[in-house]
Amino acid sequence: MPFTAKYVAYLSDTDAAGIVHFANYFRFVERAEEDFYRSMGLPKVYEFMPRIEVFIRYESPIRRGDSIRVELSLEEARTRAVRYGFNIFNDSAGIRAAYGHVAAACVEISEGKMRAIKCPQEVIEAWTKTRSPN
Repeated sequence: MPFTAKYVAYLSDTDAAGIVHFANYFRFVERAEEDFYRSMGLPKVYEFMPRIEVFIRYESPIRRGDSIRVELSLEEARTRAVRYGFNIFNDSAGIRAAYGHVAAACVEISEGKMRAIKCPQEVIEAWTKTRSPN
């Protein structure tokens, strides 16, 4: 079952035309990811999972005041990285606004250097709960 988070598009999210700026779609996704980790009792994990790949396909605009729903679900869990898919829905218009994926590596920082490490089991288990049955 995907993790779901709900938000509202604020004026600060939009451009002069009142449409959510394209880069802010990722802000909604990252906010949902952080909410996901918090809901799983893993609030600090997010700090040690930098992005290694992102993709988004825009389908429909979101405007100031629109209700937004973000769904996250596991696509792939590797030894040192996780890739999850996302769907962003404009619930005010009743349509999907965008979809894509984010890949994040599990890392540690030692002596000012970052290196990939094995993802903690609790991270893999948390993401596995979001996997859609196929």
